[in-house]
Amino acid sequence: MKITLISPPFGEYVKSGTLMKLSKLDEIQKSEGLPIAPPVLEYLAGLTEQISPDIEVELIDVNREEFNDKVLDSLDADLIGITVLTPQAPWSYKTADLLRARGRKVVLGGMHVSVLPEEAKEHADSVVIGEAEGIWEELLGDLKAGMLKPFYKGGQIELSKLPRPKKGLLKTKYPMGSFFTARGCPFKCKYCSVYQYFGNNIRHRPIDDVVAEVAQSPYWMFWNVDDNIWGAGVDRSIKLYIELYKELEHMRKWWIGSGDLVSVQHSRGVELLKTAKKSGLTLVMVGWETENLSSLEEWNALHKQGSSRFEAVKKIKDHGIDVMMFFMMGGRKDTPGDYMRALDVCDRLGVMPHPMQVTPFPGTELYNEYKPYLIPGKGWEHFNGNRVVFEHSDPMMSVEKREQALFWLRAEGFSPMRVIKRLCSIKLSGFPMTHVTSAMIQIPMSRAFREIREGNPYAK
Repeated sequence: MKITLISPPFGEYVKSGTLMKLSKLDEIQKSEGLPIAPPVLEYLAGLTEQISPDIEVELIDVNREEFNDKVLDSLDADLIGITVLTPQAPWSYKTADLLRARGRKVVLGGMHVSVLPEEAKEHADSVVIGEAEGIWEELLGDLKAGMLKPFYKGGQIELSKLPRPKKGLLKTKYPMGSFFTARGCPFKCKYCSVYQYFGNNIRHRPIDDVVAEVAQSPYWMFWNVDDNIWGAGVDRSIKLYIELYKELEHMRKWWIGSGDLVSVQHSRGVELLKTAKKSGLTLVMVGWETENLSSLEEWNALHKQGSSRFEAVKKIKDHGIDVMMFFMMGGRKDTPGDYMRALDVCDRLGVMPHPMQVTPFPGTELYNEYKPYLIPGKGWEHFNGNRVVFEHSDPMMSVEKREQALFWLRAEGFSPMRVIKRLCSIKLSGFPMTHVTSAMIQIPMSRAFREIREGNPYAK
């Protein structure tokens, strides 16, 4: 028996024959390739092997591999699984329809279909709702018996005795590995689907399991794919970093991840940063969100900022760790001046901006609040953080002006001069790997954002 697992492309799509392909702008943005193998694919392959070693598994990452009608015709598996995020839904549904027309059985899973299982079921034989670990054995058993159920609902399991990601099945190489240490989020930001999907209660992987997985991986640079690298608890994070340092001290391995700012302001914040730096952390992406206090309040995001977020960012940088700040731009309470203020605060702190359009994903509180303002005809592929999908009451915040402002902010934020200044501002205590990591990220982004700005009619 064989199953094929597919990771769809990110971006907007245009029709190409029977399939869909990325638009020109998204081809430019992904030209550098994703830095890590799709974690879900390798993890599900490991889970399948743990449950049923007799099943052959094939993995396809469409972001890196050619996927055309010829490949579609050649897929010969007993089950084809596609993991779906919201902007990937149109491609995934179209591909699933084409596969089923060829007599293949298809299962869809992931955050988007977990929120909209009935929508997904129109394109699949089965839909996995929630986390797969608790139901994957049942699904594989039903597959062997030829009795797939329409829906499988997974619960939030304990994170012990989990399988290792199965390496060597993807056809292309990636510059970075990945690992996760916990699931769930204690915050309830209205725009976020993480706590809706993984829960408000933090579930931890055993520290020994995390350390062993990283130590035995062939990679020397990693992406921690946790939603929050230290939001699972400061005390626990410090213990994890100490054990990582003990194990990896002589292995020369480093990592990056995303984190909040309130944890850095904890009474043990300095110890947290010292141990994180010793464990190999070179860069953290923090959710600054906006310079507009009204928007922060609207999104219920103040609680993860803390009382001194400006000082928190400076503290991170003072420990030789570089910072990229996420911004959510163009909300219904935002103003045209917020774009310049976002660039100004990044210049003052010497950090990278990562601005995205405010996107009300289905299943979030923000989606329900913004639903009356959604623009008719905007398909799920537009819910990608690049495009505007809802109306704003201010004529100066029209769809075109907000998209123009976002592309301007990205291009200006990664101008060659700003990139050079930021690299020079990194503390010597971070040399050389913080500088190397920062350059690896900033230089390709600078090139891509300039090309996108030149190619986008709204970016002039």
